[in-house]
Amino acid sequence: MNSEANTTANKNSQLMRYGALSLLTMPLCYVWMFIVFGVMLSIPPTDLLQEKIAYLVANQELISSAYIAGYLVFGILLLIVVQASHVMLTKNKSNILNTASAFGFIWVVLMMCSGMIALVGMNTMASLHAHDQQQAEVLYFVHATVANALGGGIELVGGLWVFLLSIVGLRTQQITKALCVFGVVVGMLGILTVYQGLPELKDAFGLSQIVWFIWMGVVMLRKKQN
Repeated sequence: MNSEANTTANKNSQLMRYGALSLLTMPLCYVWMFIVFGVMLSIPPTDLLQEKIAYLVANQELISSAYIAGYLVFGILLLIVVQASHVMLTKNKSNILNTASAFGFIWVVLMMCSGMIALVGMNTMASLHAHDQQQAEVLYFVHATVANALGGGIELVGGLWVFLLSIVGLRTQQITKALCVFGVVVGMLGILTVYQGLPELKDAFGLSQIVWFIWMGVVMLRKKQN
């Protein structure tokens, strides 16, 4: 029994180490997307949709790198974090923790799907742009709507994951109170993005979540060492 318990403890400790490293790496995915879409790219301020599509096609490789980092790599790291955070907080069994982890796994699926849709959609739009510009215009709106809806237009699922994890942390006192309170605020910002009238909420959620990722990563690393 002691040998099995030690083996389980070692596996959990290793998972938490990977989780902590993933949490500390995830902000880089956000930062790269910000650099690409906020700094390196500048979509022409024109009413002609074909000019916008041509610009996106010309920068397809750069945009694809942002999609890969921001959705696919982020999704893989998130999968590790969801498991590690569940292990870290599972000392006291809780239905809230199970629900939080369920939302975490759903978020993983949404991010991965959004990334693949974005990549395939970009490639298809580039092909259509060379042969059928009218269909390329239709795909432009479909691509933007579907990818954005799944991967960031509404941050409800990610917000619920952070919010419920923080509630569990407050109840069980397994995470510092300050981090839990901050997590509740971050989660609420994500949940409120359902209201599309305030696009600033999405930016606030993304920026505050970067801080939460780093803070949570440091806490998880310390708990793993203990």
